[in-house]
Amino acid sequence: MYITDTQKSGPTAVVVGGIQGNEPAGYEAAEDIKTWSIDRGTLVTIPRANPVAIRRDTYFNDNGNLNRKFPPGRTPTTPLARTIWGVLTSYDPDVVINLHSSRGIYREDVGPDGVGQAIYPTTVSGAARDAIRTKEYMNRYHLDDSFPDHYRFKRGNLIDGDRPLLIHKVDADLNEPGFIVETTRYGTSLKTRTAWELNIVRHLLGRHGIHRTYEN
Repeated sequence: MYITDTQKSGPTAVVVGGIQGNEPAGYEAAEDIKTWSIDRGTLVTIPRANPVAIRRDTYFNDNGNLNRKFPPGRTPTTPLARTIWGVLTSYDPDVVINLHSSRGIYREDVGPDGVGQAIYPTTVSGAARDAIRTKEYMNRYHLDDSFPDHYRFKRGNLIDGDRPLLIHKVDADLNEPGFIVETTRYGTSLKTRTAWELNIVRHLLGRHGIHRTYEN
């Protein structure tokens, strides 16, 4: 866990990468995000949330799929899940972003089945609009002409607290804006996916009043 605390009043954001170990864009992006300077508030980054799965390059650690251990309304079901949830509750975030990638593309008939190229917001007021504005920003500025239209980012379905996933629990138990970010591994490089996720996070944080700053 890495904490960037500006000592200036502002929102608190939590960014989580590497919950599933075979989705390297998420933890590579989060490793970069943990070094960011920001203008106000607090940024909490958990870059490699599931180190055993990352080492194995798989979805699973010894207790199964970590992103199925966060039942809404109940205590997380493994020690690691409880630790991650404890970080969130102790910092009382105003926004939570969970970084993933998928084999395929959300609601497209090309490539394998999957949920990539989409930003999935919680049901909290304003989250869906943030996802829409961010996908519009990505399609306009960060999706070059070499990619066919089916790679354009979409707003995914609402995360409504009905599944035992981290952001579902954020919706149900914290009632705060949360986002699952999914890029696609189909026909893309790790470098490209990581860059997409970095820009999505930067834009979503900006929508919540936290802006990355760049030192001279």
